[in-house]
Amino acid sequence: MSRVGSQTTADVGVPPKQLVEDIQRIVPAPPISLDVESQGKGVLLTGWKRYRGTFHIAHYWQERTRYRIFVAPDFDEPTAKSHLSVTAETEQRAAEGQRWDREPRVPRPQRAKEMLNAILAQIPSPATSQP
Repeated sequence: MSRVGSQTTADVGVPPKQLVEDIQRIVPAPPISLDVESQGKGVLLTGWKRYRGTFHIAHYWQERTRYRIFVAPDFDEPTAKSHLSVTAETEQRAAEGQRWDREPRVPRPQRAKEMLNAILAQIPSPATSQP
């Protein structure tokens, strides 16, 4: 549920397999510096990144977000272009030691957009467009 509204996409002028290889190189390196925890069939899932959450009941809650990065071939040019999608999945908790909860009221679409922009900035291709 926390993924609703937390997705952003872009069309990239890079073949899908090359784009996946680029993302595997980009995500673990600075400035992103996140582990790729799983990968398969054009889908990469990153490790969690911690954030300071919203102020609620006298303190800031803790949040963490991980990203699902999906690469699909372009319909018109499947060997030359790709469609890149980033979804942010956010969990929160009130304090250290408590269980992380997926909370549908805390979608973070700006985090998905920031991740997409960070990836696009490092892809060696002049042909990118965001719908």
